[in-house]
Amino acid sequence: MTDIKLEKARAAAVKAAEEVAKLEAQEADKAAQIAAERDAKQRELDVEFLSQWQTLDAELQDLATGDAAAAVYSGADPIQAVAAFWIARRKRNVVRQHAQNAYLRVHGELPSGFAADLALRDMMIAQRVEEAIERAAAMHAADHADELDSKWLVPDAR
Repeated sequence: MTDIKLEKARAAAVKAAEEVAKLEAQEADKAAQIAAERDAKQRELDVEFLSQWQTLDAELQDLATGDAAAAVYSGADPIQAVAAFWIARRKRNVVRQHAQNAYLRVHGELPSGFAADLALRDMMIAQRVEEAIERAAAMHAADHADELDSKWLVPDAR
């Protein structure tokens, strides 16, 4: 009688193992399908990003062109202009890193120089603000000279 119970238990164990293997295979197929769909969607997003990363980079570069001297000249805060430059520069490096990663996912190999990171530099904020003030002072002096010339000099007869 014990042999019959053992046989039944073994048969049930084999059947359970087959069922577990079947369920594991279904789960693996499902996971593979989800991964394939994710990879396809990622590739689609990467291709789209690669088509426009340079535009994003250029937009950030345009944001960073705020001239600290012009800010001082107009009475605005030059620190904001300097900060905007460095913030945009860091954001551009993030865009470039994202472009490199997308290119690697799509093509598998990164060409030399593609979306190269902008070099890290010292901010030298005090020096940049000093330069901005100097340039703004020169612009104000030129404006004042023009104003004095127009009021106190006889124009050339031409």
